[in-house]
Amino acid sequence: MGRRFKLVTLLGIRPDIIRMHKLIRLLDRHQKRNGYEHLFAHTGQHYDYELDEVFYRQLGVRRPDVNLQVGKSLKRRGGPTTYVHQTALLFERLAEFLEEEKPDAVLYLGDTNTVLSSVIVARQGIPVIHIEGGGRSYDWRMPEEKNRIVIDHLSDMIYCYLPRYREILLREGVPPYRIKVAGNLIVDAVEAFMGRAERSPILKRLGLVPRRYLLFTLHREENTADRAALTRTVKELIGLTEQLRCPAVFPLMPRVRRLLEGWRLMPLLNRAEILVTEPLGFFEFLKLEKHAQLIISDSGTVQEEALILGTPCLVVRRSTERPETIAAGATILSEGRLRQEALRAIRTLNKWDRTILNPFRTSPSERIFTDLVGRIKTGFFKKSRSYAFIKSDRLIREAYGRTIRRAVGAS
Repeated sequence: MGRRFKLVTLLGIRPDIIRMHKLIRLLDRHQKRNGYEHLFAHTGQHYDYELDEVFYRQLGVRRPDVNLQVGKSLKRRGGPTTYVHQTALLFERLAEFLEEEKPDAVLYLGDTNTVLSSVIVARQGIPVIHIEGGGRSYDWRMPEEKNRIVIDHLSDMIYCYLPRYREILLREGVPPYRIKVAGNLIVDAVEAFMGRAERSPILKRLGLVPRRYLLFTLHREENTADRAALTRTVKELIGLTEQLRCPAVFPLMPRVRRLLEGWRLMPLLNRAEILVTEPLGFFEFLKLEKHAQLIISDSGTVQEEALILGTPCLVVRRSTERPETIAAGATILSEGRLRQEALRAIRTLNKWDRTILNPFRTSPSERIFTDLVGRIKTGFFKKSRSYAFIKSDRLIREAYGRTIRRAVGAS
């Protein structure tokens, strides 16, 4: 009996665990029956309890088989922890991991620094699978935009959420046989955990009244790396809470807290109606999203959750890779006019279609699982880069010298 196909799922941050909770279970449960082996690995990009451990506990997702511990190792060294150092160590440790495990394919999700390591995977001739492909904000300031483009063009197979994303990939030259529309995985997560989230005592613990508070999150580099921009955003938020006479809950990511403290902005927040908290578990955050008057965020995942839950969302960014939330009427973009646009967003009627993120009305996780297992069984990943498989493209045939006609008299 031959060696079983070895599939590695490689994740790095907390939204990955949330979105992938169901697919990881499916891949684990059915591996023996379908003749493959599933290995779950984590890069350690997020490693604090609030950003990592709590999600395994709440969502019932098993611990990874392997943790590369990139973030924790950099912290222990006491030196720089920038994305450059993080990526360099990730590349090194992933190369060692691949050499030891010799997987037949590596499955990624999203657009974080973790997916940039797909360069190492592809460099070793190992097929790359990408879930959440095709999203484009067309804002070149975003580090995530570069990551999306890199992994999509290295991938042997891309699972995208909506037909729009498939169209983007096709326009960029990705062949159609590498693309599958599956619906958005966040739909499975909200559907699975909303009942338990509603039982969370978070509103009582923070002294909040439903629809009488704002929920605010901020983490992207374009909103936090510049002191003047971050100061302006904080002051706009404070002015908004004063005008509306309601508090705002602000769960702080560790990096953003360090910036606020370093630039001495924390006293501003502490004097205002801003409830600063540590990063929250998924259940607590989901309940806060559900019952907020308005969500203000730069997170793509939060945009999607807000649409599903029926809560208006103001996205503090120049553009978004998820414009379907704008088209639905659930999201308003704002760059630099937070208070004015927030007041407009609050007046939004939440009568939008909450099902648009999943056009198939079936589980996106199950759709991906079924298609992926089918491709493993038919040997797709063994032949997806072979000439026999890709020769339908004229430019490829020319590169292989199969259709170029020599000029008459040429030697």
